[in-house]
Amino acid sequence: MSIERTNAELLGIQPGTLVWIVGESVEETALLDPMPDGVETYSDEEQEQPESWFSDTWTGAENRPEPTEPVKPSGIDTAVIAVSNSQEFHMRLDDVLPRMGSVGRVWVVYPVEALPLTILRNGVGEYGWSTTEPIDLDDAWAAVELQQP
Repeated sequence: MSIERTNAELLGIQPGTLVWIVGESVEETALLDPMPDGVETYSDEEQEQPESWFSDTWTGAENRPEPTEPVKPSGIDTAVIAVSNSQEFHMRLDDVLPRMGSVGRVWVVYPVEALPLTILRNGVGEYGWSTTEPIDLDDAWAAVELQQP
């Protein structure tokens, strides 16, 4: 009798590790439930931008705050980039992939029908990364592990 592994186990998420889940959809992140015991999730909270520049019509754009460098998280064991379509995939890559240098394992979780594997591979290839073969998580969703050169 075989014991069925959870999606979190398929992605190599170990008990007591730190996981960065990139994605807002409940459906996407629910694919990882149940998580192993003691798993903590990293929260990549955006800094709030003061809106004081908006009401200052005399100085206009000169009062806008300078953009800040995105935080490069440390201590992350596994990152899961959950996307629901190709547009969201490219947006997420631009935002987080350059910050994944010290992350041990990086996965992209995607709906097979909405994001063709060739688009996914070409997208990560633009950043110098490659992918493993996909793993089916359920009837609609799959995951590929990203590998740095």
